[in-house]
Amino acid sequence: MSPRLRPAWIFAAALVLLVAGCGSSADPDTWDEAEEDDRFLDAEFELGDGRSLKFEAKSAVEHNFMQACLVANTTGDLSLDPVEALGLCRCSFDGLRRAFDDLQDFKSLDKALRENPNPSDLDDDPEDRWDDTAEDIFEACARRVDA
Repeated sequence: MSPRLRPAWIFAAALVLLVAGCGSSADPDTWDEAEEDDRFLDAEFELGDGRSLKFEAKSAVEHNFMQACLVANTTGDLSLDPVEALGLCRCSFDGLRRAFDDLQDFKSLDKALRENPNPSDLDDDPEDRWDDTAEDIFEACARRVDA
């Protein structure tokens, strides 16, 4: 694995932060319900040097995912350029959104990873969702950014 693909694995750790802040009484049950919340349509990510990066988010779930992903991939020793990180994060979220038609499946993987952040230690169904879906999406998006 090239050093450039390393941020994809750092990014995977951010997966545990996917739905942070969405556990209120307005917790959506479906993607459509999540996307009815238009508070985050025009979001900004602070780069820490006085600049910010704008991105569009259709829901709190997407906003929180993008924020966590951008933090994970623009900080540390192997940080990506913010524009590359935005591409990686957008690709990853879009892939997960398509793969997990049911928001509850998306949330259950998030919950499983919160309880046990090491994907190789997940039990049965969450492990399958990770191995067969999420990991493949992250790797494909990292290859795309790395190209």
